[in-house]
Amino acid sequence: SMNSCSKCGGSMVEGFIIDQGDYATSNLAFWHEGSPDKRWWGLKTDKAKMLRLTTWRCRRCGYLESFAQ
Repeated sequence: SMNSCSKCGGSMVEGFIIDQGDYATSNLAFWHEGSPDKRWWGLKTDKAKMLRLTTWRCRRCGYLESFAQ
């Protein structure tokens, strides 16, 4: 876990980013290895190359720092 902000030294709180695309209502954001492979239906993805993101936010300055787990 993260305790202090690397920018201002404020306290950090854990959270997550919600990806609300065209057809999504409340999907969590993921990190995907490699370059985007765009197809006519959207991006081609491989679940084995996807990692859930954990994002920390500074309560003082608002700086975000994300980690792929």
